[in-house]
Parts: sequence; structure tokens; C-alpha cells
Amino acid sequence: MKKRLLLLACCVVVAGSLSHSDAQDTSLQTKLVGKWTQHYTGMSLEGATLNITSVDSATGQLKGKWIPPSGPAGGKEFEVIGWVSSAPPREKADNVITISFSVSLTTYGSITSYTGYFKNNKITASWFNIKPNSAYEWDHISTGQDIFTKNQ
Repeated sequence: MKKRLLLLACCVVVAGSLSHSDAQDTSLQTKLVGKWTQHYTGMSLEGATLNITSVDSATGQLKGKWIPPSGPAGGKEFEVIGWVSSAPPREKADNVITISFSVSLTTYGSITSYTGYFKNNKITASWFNIKPNSAYEWDHISTGQDIFTKNQ
């Protein structure tokens, strides 16, 4: 009898954690899918539009489109691929959703990768832009940090 009660209690705990996991996966999609505007840190300029079109609840794979605001690539769409991950909050710890994505801007031959986190309805991310042509050997890699806000 005790073994059955213990087994039943374990099943209830597992079922509860699975339903919490499913709810969390759905909320990831709700929170992240949509159009986002890039804001350059320290500037009032608005940058590209990041359109997150899907977040796979099983793998965390993120897909979308990147639309630069100006220049030779302005208004064109480029594929975005990335990852989203999360973990249950821990006591006395700050908890965020981690996110990473990359875009190949074929117009320029460059690749930009963003890695950061989602918190308070914003994505804060560090970026690396790698360009194939530069005046100097040391200038192929640029880095910085941007904030993305979701368009309403």
C-alpha cells in the first residue's frame, strides 16, 4: 500500500512539472514571437526589425526574419536562426530567458550574432558583426550591445 501511495505521489509531481513545462514553453512563444525593433545602446536611433516567427517548444530553436532599416540591404529580409532556453527560477536568484540568434547579411557578406536575455519585455543582447572586407586586419570584428523592444 505504501509503495502505491509513493508511486501515486511521484506521478502527481511529474504530471504537475510536465504541465508547468508545457505552460512555460507556450509562454515563451507568446512572449517572443512577433516583431521587435532594435535600439542602439547609447543612441536614439532605431535599427533593424527582428521578426521572430517561431520558437520550437521542444528544442528551443528560434526562426525569423531580419529587416535592416537602410543602406543597400534596407527593407530586404534575411533569415534568422537561433536558440532560446530557460530554467525554473531559483530562490534568491535573478531569472531570465536566454536567447541567441544569427543573421547572414548576404548583401554585405557579413554575419551578425546576438546573445543575451529576455526580461521585462525587452531583449538585451551583445552582438558580434564579422565582415569579410575591411581596411585593416584587426577591423573584421565589431562588437556592442543593443536592446530590442516588441512592437505593439
